[in-house]
Amino acid sequence: MHWKGLWALFGYHGEVVDAFIPTKRCRNGKRFGFVRFSNERDAQRVIMRLNGFFLLGKRIRLKMARYNGRRKQIEWSYLKDFFIKIEPWSEKLKINERVAWIEVSGVPLHCWKYETFKRVAGLWGKLVSVGENLTKVHNFKKIGLLISITQSNVVDDLVSMTVGDDLFLVRLDNRKEIGVQCS
Repeated sequence: MHWKGLWALFGYHGEVVDAFIPTKRCRNGKRFGFVRFSNERDAQRVIMRLNGFFLLGKRIRLKMARYNGRRKQIEWSYLKDFFIKIEPWSEKLKINERVAWIEVSGVPLHCWKYETFKRVAGLWGKLVSVGENLTKVHNFKKIGLLISITQSNVVDDLVSMTVGDDLFLVRLDNRKEIGVQCS
């Protein structure tokens, strides 16, 4: 089970703000996870509805989490899974990398594959993720790429892609920024 699965299952019953599955196991060797809700009422509703529910062939047990005084450490420890380095904010901190969604259109159908989009993203930075239109194709008009870039200007470009003797114009457009990475 992945934390996204927890988020999806529990999100159907309440407003989820965080889901986390540690790599360690409890004393009896079983896996466990945490789901945090926006309010206690949603958490209680989920416990009432899903306690004893079968998930992937196993019965799940739900209860309110107990904290033993180390709440801040537990609450923020999951960030190490997403960030290379975590440090407190200061005025001297400079952002040298950002993550942005770009929308790519004009890629020919016979080039619609991960390697192609990795090369396209490589023109500006590093490919982090490909939008779901790569595997769950609704159309072959455009696709979203999540890229990590070090430049501050917006990606808005028209590039040429040569395939054999044919030349294709591929449009790249910055959709929205979703966050930053600090180092």
